[in-house]
Amino acid sequence: MHIAALLGRTVKRNWRADKGCTIHSVDSQIRKRGRPPKNGVTEPWRFARALKIIYAYDKARVSGLKHTAAIREAVGFVRQLDPEMPVSETEVKRILAELRPSTGSVALLSNYEVLEGEEAARLRSRLAQMFAFAERKDTEPPNQDPSRPLKRFSIGYGKRPNYPRHNAKNPNS
Repeated sequence: MHIAALLGRTVKRNWRADKGCTIHSVDSQIRKRGRPPKNGVTEPWRFARALKIIYAYDKARVSGLKHTAAIREAVGFVRQLDPEMPVSETEVKRILAELRPSTGSVALLSNYEVLEGEEAARLRSRLAQMFAFAERKDTEPPNQDPSRPLKRFSIGYGKRPNYPRHNAKNPNS
C-alpha cells in the first residue's frame, strides 16, 4: 500500500545524500523514514518486563539450563506471572543483548520476592505515605487487597554472571 493512501494526502519522497531518504508532505514537514526515535526513554511496563526476564533467565541458568532453554523458561515465567504482558523469545534475546552485553563486565541484576503478612503491610503503608506526600491528584495508590501477597522486584548492578559450558575444557589441564 502506498504511503499517500495511508496518510490520505499527497506525499513526495526524495533521496538526498546528506539526509538519507525523507518524506515530504504537502504541509512541507520533513520527517525521516522509519520508526521514530525514543531517545533512551523506556516505558515503565517495559522495564518491569525486563526485570522479570532477567530474574527468570538467571534463575534458569543457575539451575543448569542451557541458553535457549533458559530463554524459554524466562518467557514461561513472565507469562505465568503476568498473562497480559506481551513477551516472546525474540524479545527476551533483545532485552538480554541490551542490558547484558557480552562485552560488558557489569550487568543489571534483578531479584524477585513475594512478601506476606507484616512485611507486606509495612511496604503498603510506605507506598500510601509516598502517594500522600506527593499531593498530586493524578496519582493515586493502587487499590490493593491487604490479604494478598505483594510481589517485589529489586534491582542492582553487579558483576556480569558467568555461565560456563558444561563441556568446557578445564583451564588446569
